[in-house]
Order: sequence, then C-alpha cells, then structure tokens
Amino acid sequence: MKEKLFVLGIGGLTGSKILEAARDDFEMFGSYNFRDPKLSFVKSVNLDITNTSKIGQILEEVKPDVVINTIGINNVDYCEKHPEEAWKINVLAVEEICKITKKIGIKLVQLSSDSVFDGNKQLPYDEADIPKPINYYGKTKLESENIVLENPDNVVVRASVLYGYLLRKLAELESSSKKSINFGQWLINKLITNEKVRIITDEYSSPIIADDFARSILHIVKHGGSGIFHSAPKLQITRYDFSVKIAKSLDLPFELIEPVSNKGLGRDVNTGFNKCLNSEKLSKNLNYRFLTLDESLDLLKTQFREGK
Repeated sequence: MKEKLFVLGIGGLTGSKILEAARDDFEMFGSYNFRDPKLSFVKSVNLDITNTSKIGQILEEVKPDVVINTIGINNVDYCEKHPEEAWKINVLAVEEICKITKKIGIKLVQLSSDSVFDGNKQLPYDEADIPKPINYYGKTKLESENIVLENPDNVVVRASVLYGYLLRKLAELESSSKKSINFGQWLINKLITNEKVRIITDEYSSPIIADDFARSILHIVKHGGSGIFHSAPKLQITRYDFSVKIAKSLDLPFELIEPVSNKGLGRDVNTGFNKCLNSEKLSKNLNYRFLTLDESLDLLKTQFREGK
C-alpha cells in the first residue's frame, strides 16, 4: 500500500512539481487556495492556510504519512512592507500546522530559504552555519524553522533562488505567495515582449529548478531524513549572469538584460551578497544527484516550448 502524501499549496510552483514527481510513489492529497491544478490523480480541497480548524479536520480524516507545506509569502519586499501579514502566514500558520501534525503523529516537511543567513560569508552556507537574517522575510522563515524543528522527526528544506515554468493555466491566477510568478518565468515573459529588464550583479546564489527541488524533497522523505537540508546544485552565479544564461538557452534577446547593482535598483530591503548554499549533506549522505545548470536549462527550454 502506498504512503499518503498531503501537499499544502498544490497550485504553486513547488507544490505542483511535487505532485508530478510523487504521483507514482504516493497516494496524493493536496490543498489549494486560488490555483486549482485539477489533476485526476490528486484528491484536492480548497483551503486557506489560516483556517487551522479545517486543516485539522482534513488531516484527521486523511491521516497522511507526510505533510509538505509549500505555502508562504516569499516576496521579500512585500514582507518588509506588510510584516503582520507575513508573520501570520509564515509563522503563526506554520505553528498551528505543527501542533496538528504532532497531535496526529504526521511527519512535517517545511520549506525555507537562504534568507535565514546574512549573506556575508565568503563560501556557500551549510546546515551547520548559524542563521542571522537581515530582512523581515528571513526572520519569519527562521522562526518557522525553529518551531518545526521542535519535533526532531520533522524536516526543513532550504533553497536559494527557485525558478521554473509553471503551468500557464495556474500562472495566470492570483497567488497567495504575493509573487505571481517565479523569477525565471518573470524574466522569460519580459524578454518575450521585448521589454528591458534590470538585473543585479552583486548578489550570488545557487539557483535550482523547481522540478529538481521537488525531487530532492521527496528523496529526503523516502530516505527517512530529518532536520535541516539544503537543496541547491553546486553553483555560484550572479543573478545577472544567470539571467543571461536563461535568455541564451531559450534564444531570447539577452541584450535587453541590463546590469545594475542592488543599490542602483533602489530596493528598500537588504538581501546580502552571498545567497549560495552547500548541499553536500543531501548529495553525499543521502546520495542525491542534482541536475547540472545545463540539464536544468534544457528542461526549462522543453517546458517553455511545450507551454507546460
């Protein structure tokens, strides 16, 4: 008999990719707020993450083996301007989910971010590095991590820059993350319409395509992982250079991409210069092989051309 997997946020980029990757190995359940993927192999329900009584009722009925929470406000600038809403979704809702899963005896996987670090380290951050968030989004993610890890069986998976191609029927709908589409898709949409974009040159990261991120999360679950894991390919690249690579791989006009510093972009929020993550714990201890950048861009190209 297959284990039951319940994914909170199946209409988002990561949630939808987890569904695709898990469909053959798990009995699938999931929730959505604005975006319903309407997939035949998933038993889905419309659910607001702040409605904890309904979450508890549903999880009591389904009794999944694992819950993966992909929901959160991940727009850094939005969190800075709307701290109460960010805390409500990114922290308080997670706290309630933890209480429910602990009571029922369910393993919880919580997604997190490189933003828990200050970005001042010269080398990529590993799981043993001490978090020191420098913006409100990072503070909410660190607080949610601490809550989740009070249960030693739970898992926190951190990512750096996440990108991918979301189903068009979903991408066009409102998103509870306050970021309607991810960076990669945003860039593609701009270049398709011949719009100039300004991309920062003074921030390094380890971008991971959402398909690979989803598979890595499931790999951790299948291998009984617990605690903190970083999920990122062995890559250190500026947002500008990464954007140019995306454009060239899709035969889009990379000349429209203009380099700019964080300061020149006029952002009100500090994100740090180094957002790179070291994922050796996952790759060596659990033998997970990340896609290379070329493999990831080939996958993105296929999805882009097929309009998936």
